Amino acid sequence: MRVIEARELGRLVRDTFAQKRTFSETELGLRAERPALIAFVHGGPDPFLDNQFDAWLTGSARFCPVYQLLNRLCRAGALAPGDYAVTAAPH
Repeated sequence: MRVIEARELGRLVRDTFAQKRTFSETELGLRAERPALIAFVHGGPDPFLDNQFDAWLTGSARFCPVYQLLNRLCRAGALAPGDYAVTAAPH
């Protein structure tokens, strides 16, 4: 399982999706006092979730499930398929 801290995830988001200039770990529901968010991503398309993700990219949605974000990063080639744990940045 690969562990990704929110800061690294933010860098990947900004580098991969030019239209998403800002990123906050709160958009994924990450908080220091919560356990890591776990997801298996395969990188395949998901037409239902793609619309929600596109809305998040354009700013019309404020929340993005971690699975959706990781899967789209995988589809874009920024991450390999597999198991991931996303942690909040230490404060």
